[in-house]
Amino acid sequence: MPSTDHGRRDALPVGTVLREFTIQAVIGHGGFGIVYRAGHNELDLTVAIKEYLPVELAVREGATVQPRSGTQRKDFEEGLRRFRDEAQALIDFDSHPSIVSCREFFRAHGTAYLVMGYEDGESLAEVLVRREAEGRPFTASDLLGVMRPVLEGLERVHAAGVLHRDIKPSNILIRRRDGRPVLIDFGAAKQAAARFSKSQAPYTEGYAALEQVADAGKLGPWTDMYGVGAVMWRMVAGGKRPWEPPNPVKVEKRSHAALGGTEDPMPSASELGKGRFPLQMLEVIDRCLRLRETERVQAAHELLEALRTASDRSRSAVSADAENPPAAGTVTVQQGSGAGMVPTAPVARGVNPRASKLVLAGLAAGLGLALAAWWSLGSTWTNSLDMEFVWIPDGEFLMGSLGHGEGTDDDEAWHEVRISRGFWLGKYEVTQGEWEAVMGTNPSDFSDCGPRCPVETVSWDDVQAYIRELNERESGSGYAYRLPTEAEWEYAARAGTFGVRYGEPDEIAWHWDNSGAKTHPVGQKHANAWGLHDMLGNVWEWTGDWYGRYPSGSVTAPRGPESGSYRVLRGGGWGSIARGVRSANRNNTSPGTRSSHFGFRLVRTE
Repeated sequence: MPSTDHGRRDALPVGTVLREFTIQAVIGHGGFGIVYRAGHNELDLTVAIKEYLPVELAVREGATVQPRSGTQRKDFEEGLRRFRDEAQALIDFDSHPSIVSCREFFRAHGTAYLVMGYEDGESLAEVLVRREAEGRPFTASDLLGVMRPVLEGLERVHAAGVLHRDIKPSNILIRRRDGRPVLIDFGAAKQAAARFSKSQAPYTEGYAALEQVADAGKLGPWTDMYGVGAVMWRMVAGGKRPWEPPNPVKVEKRSHAALGGTEDPMPSASELGKGRFPLQMLEVIDRCLRLRETERVQAAHELLEALRTASDRSRSAVSADAENPPAAGTVTVQQGSGAGMVPTAPVARGVNPRASKLVLAGLAAGLGLALAAWWSLGSTWTNSLDMEFVWIPDGEFLMGSLGHGEGTDDDEAWHEVRISRGFWLGKYEVTQGEWEAVMGTNPSDFSDCGPRCPVETVSWDDVQAYIRELNERESGSGYAYRLPTEAEWEYAARAGTFGVRYGEPDEIAWHWDNSGAKTHPVGQKHANAWGLHDMLGNVWEWTGDWYGRYPSGSVTAPRGPESGSYRVLRGGGWGSIARGVRSANRNNTSPGTRSSHFGFRLVRTE
């Protein structure tokens, strides 16, 4: 018998079968529908299924949904038609990485269902609360990192004549696998394409514009700009104590104060963020929150450009506001095409005593690694496919992060690691040409990128098949190939550094802000101190390890757990926000998962 513990009485029971899917849990609900997590009955696939169930218009009798009365049937069916239009719009938006994807639409039980991609992550609302509790409120760089992808996605939505109408922190999901913000819950976009109707439109107090809650004004892209402005205001207000709670005031109160000639009950962003955010950025946020729609920023592209301009004009201020800058006092070691940064003093700000001890213990090791890197630059080896490998010497390093950097996660605890044997690591990610030379096919989604672009859309299992074929092909050479361990990968990526990354994101990595939503030929960005290219960005790189918590204390040549459900990927990719391309960033997924974000590089063994 299916479980009935589903958190909402009118939800379908856990265990209910909807076509080829089985409901596993209720993961969201509101006045217009219920969202379930469901698993495919044949494939290793988890999806989100949204059911149209407007509580004011319909009821469930058994599994069937029907209008509450004959007089409400017309409204129910009109809403159902708009629900279908939402499905069509989301299918059209499927290629954008910042918009939740829609896979399928079908009718059953007297209503309709959207099958959407299941996004595993944490809502921006949760991230804000957690960060503020830790004493780490959002900075200007954090704000830009979230809002740029959201606005790019929203621009696509508006171009199709659709409004979201419920933009708020809980409807922005920070995807766990790559740190990318994703705009979810288009239930508010029930209007037909190119038709901005107010009928039965849900909204959230504080994030809704005046034209949404009053019978005045016209809905348009500027309406969503109010919601975006309120989200940015929330990021700013969260770092200004004692403003509690740091939530925007509902627009009715603001309007009443304006009509009465009294002070706006909601402080301006310019007031709350003074000294912590660039003034021009705060003024842009305030302009989004104007009561009159004609006085607001009018469109997503206009707001995006205004934020970029504010960022460019205040680059030094934004840089100084970063949470985990490179260590003060650095020496740049350069020879040939490689470059690295050698830390000469520990970072004291925000570092706990244990972390400070680890940093101090690692200084000598870091200097030794950099010197070894200088001597080893140019030590390369090439196989019969002209795949280049770089020698990585043995040594010690600090693996993980301090927990105070850009987007750090709680599974990145710093610990001392010794790499007891040197190894040869691919200078570049394995390319499409190198894959096709061994396998005879090219699985890449970006196959038109050319043979020097990294191969992608390959699972961990696919990579193992490639390695077997390559080892067979090279069997007479005396060498074999494998994936690097997670520790080997991070050791090689850092090349003697222990900061967030080994250089500026735009100089060393292809990420969302500069990639044009695609991969690029390997080797175009600056290498690290050991001459390795694209260790960060372009594609996430599979490692040989199962995912698990790091060991405590010092370890030598560690490997992941002996078994598990997920394999580890490292480095971030073309779809990652800039702050997601970090030396310590970890990703994990099942070994059969294929994605245009996933690729790999190889280790050559004796």
